[in-house]
Amino acid sequence: MRGATGPLAAIFPSVLGAFAVTGAVSSLPKIPSESVPDCESSNVSGERRSLQDALAHERNVLRTMIDLIPAFIYAKDAHSRFTACNKLVANRMGVTPEEAIGKTDFDFFPREMAEKFFADEQALLQSGIPLIDCEELVFDKLSGANRVIVTSKIPLHDANGNVTGVVGTGFDITDRKDAEERIASSDRLESIGRLAAGVAHEINTPIQYLNDSVSFIREGVGDLLAYIDKLHAAMPPKAAAQSEDHDDVEYLREELPPALSRVAEGLTRIAEIVRSMKHFSHADQREMSQIDLNASIASTLVIARSEYKDCADLETDYGALPQITCHGGQINQVVLNLVVNSAHAIDDFVKKNGGRGRISIRTSVEGEFALITIADTGGGIPESIQARIFDPFFTTKEVGRGTGQGLSIARNVIVKGHGGQLDFVSEIGKGTTFQVRLPIQDRPGNTGG
Repeated sequence: MRGATGPLAAIFPSVLGAFAVTGAVSSLPKIPSESVPDCESSNVSGERRSLQDALAHERNVLRTMIDLIPAFIYAKDAHSRFTACNKLVANRMGVTPEEAIGKTDFDFFPREMAEKFFADEQALLQSGIPLIDCEELVFDKLSGANRVIVTSKIPLHDANGNVTGVVGTGFDITDRKDAEERIASSDRLESIGRLAAGVAHEINTPIQYLNDSVSFIREGVGDLLAYIDKLHAAMPPKAAAQSEDHDDVEYLREELPPALSRVAEGLTRIAEIVRSMKHFSHADQREMSQIDLNASIASTLVIARSEYKDCADLETDYGALPQITCHGGQINQVVLNLVVNSAHAIDDFVKKNGGRGRISIRTSVEGEFALITIADTGGGIPESIQARIFDPFFTTKEVGRGTGQGLSIARNVIVKGHGGQLDFVSEIGKGTTFQVRLPIQDRPGNTGG
């Protein structure tokens, strides 16, 4: 994030000057007009008042300029108490600039977060080494969520060169980080899509060979058994009864057809998986296109089967949907992430309570939206963390089982990428239901784009 160094370097002198002027103005004594003597020295008093007015005016100009800068700007004393801040800082903390003075981060942020800020600032005060372009998670009271801030802090010195506090600035880069993650996710999906399509194509040819061969063998076995029956019919009854191969033939007659049927069934299953892989990877395109949402979901469920087959049964209810204009590959990934999350929730729940869970997937039209509902019978999401489940890198899964990005990416894809909605309801011990709403852009009468 070195690109922020230039703007920060340009802002710091202004900030220091502004805070210096602010401090100087606030420390000037106010002189009542009645205390000015009525003599020749009153000219000096008039000049003093003019100087005070000029300084007050400059202070207001600088304050206004600082408030208009789209950055977090603040100053703290040696005990990390706020001595000044602009409106952007105060608004994010839910107070006015005046109300923030004299308070610390512990008054506005979660304790763990405030402790980190305090430790960083005290280390800076001890070492005198600035912190430049550090990424921090900062709680925003306006949105009730954490934001990613790239922040810089430098020591503030008095006239004797002693460190007396800290001046800091920061820029909210949450939206930029989200955009970068969406681009990276899109690139990953495109690469995975190309790989999946290539693998599916390579597998498809030998599967066709096997299917044709199994069909031929089934017909051949039937012909051979019919021919053996004719040979037995042509043999003298006594010789046929004494034939040592009679039992082996009967065994083959019983076992070969079902064995070949199982082979054919397995090949059909493989072919279905290959088709699903091709369908799943079909829409890894930069531009939106019309897709059959029900078919896309069905293909995704085939891919996800290994995640839920051991712990849950699957129920589907596909409603009549029009063609949906969207990034098909991204929507497939969202559905996959939600189904995998449901499978993991059910797996954790049944390990503790026994039984078998259920994942229910339904599609329907709701006004101007196509609605996808994914419900599970897992343990539910605790209310204490419900506000955080869409935060980047937040996860309750053990290391190696989740990255904490699945739901964050899903929300970015649906809300920011498609103008849709991603909501959920959850009840402890009962399960969780996610609702995905996608605009039906080409539906008659719909002018949404």
